[in-house]
Amino acid sequence: MSVFEGRLEGITVHRSLGDHLPLVDLDKEQFKRVVVNLVDNAAEAMAGMPLRHLFVETQMGSADGVELVIADTGCGITTEDKEKLFLPYFSTKQRGTGLGLAIVSHIVTEHHAQIRVEDNHPVGARFVIELPVAAVPERGAWPVEVKA
Repeated sequence: MSVFEGRLEGITVHRSLGDHLPLVDLDKEQFKRVVVNLVDNAAEAMAGMPLRHLFVETQMGSADGVELVIADTGCGITTEDKEKLFLPYFSTKQRGTGLGLAIVSHIVTEHHAQIRVEDNHPVGARFVIELPVAAVPERGAWPVEVKA
């Protein structure tokens, strides 16, 4: 979130990062790109809205997954647009290329994860990424330092 220092003026940011979550295997720079894109879109969706709240959460998802949630109190996404949202060149905005969420979807898929968009209640959109828990090496399979 430090990337957004000074860029989220007028938006209240709520962070709820789960304690003791299992490790996930991800490329830090690629997932930074995912979060930046989703937060930028959320901020833009809230432009002109009287209530401007951004939620960033991590929590346990299914038995073998950790969820990353980015939610906003913006204008929301229609049912029709939800079906096309991750397609290349599709955009609900006047500017941009329509590639942002297609790239997000590609990065998420490369990590064997899933992304979905839901309505945020009472208003806005909620993007949920479910990441698989990293495989834990079997006991005794951890690297061992050998001194000569």
